Amino acid sequence: MKLLFLTGKFGMGHYSAAFSLAERVSRVNPEADIVIRDIFEYAMPYYSDKVYHAFGVMVTHCSGTYNKYYNHMERKGPDLKPVFLPWFLKKIKNLLEEEQPDAVISTLPLCSQIMSWYKAVTGSRMPLITCITDISSHSEWINGATDCYLVPDRMVRSKLTEKGVEETKIYVYGIPVRPEFDYGEERPEETDGKKHILIMGGGLGILPESNEFYEELNASGHIRVTVITGKNQEIYKKLHGKYENIDVIGYTNEVYRYMQEADVVISKPGGITLFETIHAGTPLLVFEPFLQQEINNTGFIVGRGIGMILEKNPMDCVREISKIVQDDTLLDTMKANVDRLKREYDQTVIGQVLALIEGPEGALCTG
Repeated sequence: MKLLFLTGKFGMGHYSAAFSLAERVSRVNPEADIVIRDIFEYAMPYYSDKVYHAFGVMVTHCSGTYNKYYNHMERKGPDLKPVFLPWFLKKIKNLLEEEQPDAVISTLPLCSQIMSWYKAVTGSRMPLITCITDISSHSEWINGATDCYLVPDRMVRSKLTEKGVEETKIYVYGIPVRPEFDYGEERPEETDGKKHILIMGGGLGILPESNEFYEELNASGHIRVTVITGKNQEIYKKLHGKYENIDVIGYTNEVYRYMQEADVVISKPGGITLFETIHAGTPLLVFEPFLQQEINNTGFIVGRGIGMILEKNPMDCVREISKIVQDDTLLDTMKANVDRLKREYDQTVIGQVLALIEGPEGALCTG
């Protein structure tokens, strides 16, 4: 069986989800032939970096405009037609002819839209599986030719059915993360008596810039801090080696280890980070969200009791962090909620979907 994963590097969450889901598939079926393609790198190789850079600038500096566009597209309803659709249809036709996959798995709304339109135009019965990577039922994810949805939560499943998606097409799986994030029954023991905080900036490395924030954290004698700056070299240079009680890490493939060692994670509320903390068994404190997807994710975090929203003012934020990490009852409650939530996700879903792909002809096809 050959599977083609389609994705893109918008904030890295969609891209990361594709690789994590592919790794999960490989564990279920080691014989599966897996190909992962970035749709923009394939369709417009000379311009993809510019597209991603423009997106990063927009979400960082023009979040209000982005949110207006996001909400406008929600009101337009399902089966959205991408800009430059004819160009993308030509490119997706070439890619499918090159790879000859048995199914396509998309972790990016645009890819699902392109594949759905391709199926509608050509009459193809290629199975299309869409993996939603935020706590979202946004119309951009919903397409008539999608055969199967992997969704992050039962609430999203309910919202999709309200919008007309057949419930039999929807599988609650969570958002895929690397298997390394799954902690065992025993968590690492603390050796210095201090609470350990892990601060992350997501795929774009968006972290607090206030010197006061880091100075106050560093001065807290009961807190040990690790900051992962990712690919944000500017803030890495600003913080590295400056504070006695703050370890600064650049890009790393061992985020799972730092999460599993932490008492709490502090980060932007991206979908991937959210589910990494769930799998790692660690509560999540979030900076106030400004993108609509992150606002939705934050509602989920607070509603399920697995984390809290931090104050915007740097000094108030540090005081709140200090108060939270010293409240063992609160931490234990949030950790118990995380563990309870993780048990809701059906880890057999991947096997079920693969069985449908391999089943009788048309088993996963809608037409």
